[in-house]
Amino acid sequence: MATDDQKKINQYRLMSMALTGLASGVWNTLGDSAFAFSGPMGNQILNTMEKEMGLEVAGETPVEVMTEIGRIFVDEFGFASDITVQEKGENHFEIRVLNCINRKYTDQLAAAGVEKPFICPILNACQASLRRMNFKMREDVQKWVEGNGSIITFKGI
Repeated sequence: MATDDQKKINQYRLMSMALTGLASGVWNTLGDSAFAFSGPMGNQILNTMEKEMGLEVAGETPVEVMTEIGRIFVDEFGFASDITVQEKGENHFEIRVLNCINRKYTDQLAAAGVEKPFICPILNACQASLRRMNFKMREDVQKWVEGNGSIITFKGI
């Protein structure tokens, strides 16, 4: 019989397998349209950050809000070692996620055929905040090998 620690590891593995199968099936069926599912995920994360972690969206700039979202992912979730946000031009933002704990899992998603990690919680929370501020954006996420993480971009449409 498994120990309690082994059970926790197996629970994580089981949830990971289920999520990988779901994400792969959605991506294989919808391709880039799978990003339509990012909205509800992002809204849920954003609402939790507002209710439980003091995030404020109203009256702030996109860079300020996404920087605070990044801080929460680093300080409260331990999801990365650093997250930086830069404005690259009018309605163009770049987020660099350094040492993301999800990097290995994102590689597993890629191996399962998911070309873009539409389930990325950082991407989804930032996208939800931008929608809340009435920005219409196209998102992209690329693997950042040197930073062991991702580069997320948002460009106005």
